[in-house]
Amino acid sequence: MATVSVLVPLGHVRSWPEYALSVALLLACAGSFLLPWRRLPAWTPVLVPLLYTASVLELILATGVASGVGLVLLVPLIWSVLFHQWWESACVVVAIVAVQAVTSIAQATPDAVVVRRMVLWSALGTLIAVAAHGLRNRISRSLTANAALQAEVSLTRERDRIAGDLRESVVRKIFNAGLDLHGAAAMIGEGPARERLMHGVTELDGAIRALRESVFDMGDTTDAPMDTSTRSEPDER
Repeated sequence: MATVSVLVPLGHVRSWPEYALSVALLLACAGSFLLPWRRLPAWTPVLVPLLYTASVLELILATGVASGVGLVLLVPLIWSVLFHQWWESACVVVAIVAVQAVTSIAQATPDAVVVRRMVLWSALGTLIAVAAHGLRNRISRSLTANAALQAEVSLTRERDRIAGDLRESVVRKIFNAGLDLHGAAAMIGEGPARERLMHGVTELDGAIRALRESVFDMGDTTDAPMDTSTRSEPDER
């Protein structure tokens, strides 16, 4: 839009060769999105905002500093801070300051004005880069924390589901088996066979207790298994 705006009747192009070079660089920048970036080195994406910065440089030289197109320099910077790394944003900031220096010198701007422009654009570019990258880092940390929380919640729900299924099936079956063994021990009277049955009842009680404490982490719940050695039938739970 900035490139086309200088062609309106109120616009003014001082140098058509530089304007044509700006358009060519702009088209090259647009065409770069068709490149196979996954096959190229990791540092090559920074060339796109730098190429666009060069296009803006030629556009300013073609139309003059007073044309108002210089603000377009913020476009490659904003693109970099949103999608690129710190060092790439730093490269774009340096390129923007260089554009301001070159265009100011080319327009025979007083040295004091050149210095002020370079300081202004350096501060502005650094502020945008630091703020945007800081915001990106905070969002990234927040998303990571949310993902970890969701994973923990999902794990807890799955654990509770498994615990509920086992409590209703495996634990109750073991508990009922212990009651049956306890009843059988009461029927056969004293002797080695009774002692072995009572030992099995004790082992089953220990297995239930271990399941609740280690697997379900429910060792201190109110529905913990009763000692089958003191009952002759299942409790009503």
